[in-house]
Amino acid sequence: MGSHSNRNPAPLWPWALALYARPGVSEALLALQDEAGLDVCELLWGLWLLAHGRAPGANIDQQLAPVRQWQQHYTQPLRQLRRDLKPQAMDQSGLEAMRTHIKQAELQGERETLRRLEALSIAAMPRPAHLSSEALLRPLTGELETHHQRLISHLRLESDNMAPPSC
Repeated sequence: MGSHSNRNPAPLWPWALALYARPGVSEALLALQDEAGLDVCELLWGLWLLAHGRAPGANIDQQLAPVRQWQQHYTQPLRQLRRDLKPQAMDQSGLEAMRTHIKQAELQGERETLRRLEALSIAAMPRPAHLSSEALLRPLTGELETHHQRLISHLRLESDNMAPPSC
């Protein structure tokens, strides 16, 4: 299906949820997060931009600084707390309920991150035809090992194969 129109793009949050539900996507995203240190929300945003014929604009690190600060101060500590509680929660149902609440707060933090990233899409540029998806995503991914590059390729393929967004 390829890239979709950049006019009236589908909102990022439901698009990200739809992509996340596709085969192998959640596993690939979590592996890229845990093994390569990538930010899943930034990667979803980059894929969303590409799917809508856009690309991250110039000065991307400067534009992402407030979003990254949000992630570092709120979402990442919630994720770490949830993960730290996992072994203890296996034996204590009360802790599992607490962990579930933390997971919900983490998800809300990610939703807010995607909202902030979507707001940055105003500064996104039209996708240059002469650059590959890998080159356009590199400001968000950096240089990756071959295994992680394959995961990115899988994500791009799943993104491209999604039904065109309803606008």
